[in-house]
Amino acid sequence: MQLHDKSLSPENANGLNSPLENTLLADSIRLSFGTNDVLNGAWLHSRTGKVTGLLGRNGSGKSCMFRAIMGALKTQDLFVKVNDEIVTGSLHMGSYIKYLAQKPFLPSRMRLGKAFDFFDADYDSLVVEFPQFEDYRQTKVGELSGGEVRIAEIWLCLCSNAPFCILDEPFSYLAPVAVEAIQRLIQREKQNKGIIVSDHNYEALLEVADEVLLLSDGYVHLIKERSDLVRYGYLRG
Repeated sequence: MQLHDKSLSPENANGLNSPLENTLLADSIRLSFGTNDVLNGAWLHSRTGKVTGLLGRNGSGKSCMFRAIMGALKTQDLFVKVNDEIVTGSLHMGSYIKYLAQKPFLPSRMRLGKAFDFFDADYDSLVVEFPQFEDYRQTKVGELSGGEVRIAEIWLCLCSNAPFCILDEPFSYLAPVAVEAIQRLIQREKQNKGIIVSDHNYEALLEVADEVLLLSDGYVHLIKERSDLVRYGYLRG
């Protein structure tokens, strides 16, 4: 485990010629529900060529942070910048960041091949990595297993043209062989985009992360050593 500009408008967010210049910063994130403070000035950053891992206990606010960045959750304070452009509250956030939430997003009645056509994705490339999908092109999404739907949705997010990708619990409910395949895909696609991954399978996350952050008590902490996870109460000593 290793722990350690251009203006971007919605029209040119996808398919940039110089992907190494892309950076994402979400800062000063404050979120409260009544008297319950969830995020207290939390932050998150990403850049092309880097996988950022975000750890945190259940209920720490990881998913809330992602939803806030995507504009799906109203916060008391939030600042999001892509390269030199402030994009906080942008209606085009999906052009900058593809977000894999914990709940499925593919319509259950849509045939899988049609879903890939809709997202302008190459289905044959999926089959190369996951040969079992050769027989699923005409299968409705609702007829697939939960793990198979998850693999397809991860693929659509990671292999999109968006310069950034957020994956919330990509390894959950996947067989070990599928986890390894997704890890390889993450390592391959980070050459084209910045990737943020959060998962309770922290061992699988640590294997792909170039930098590890921990969300605890509303604050984000940079993790340099495994002992830091013990110190902040994420792991037992």
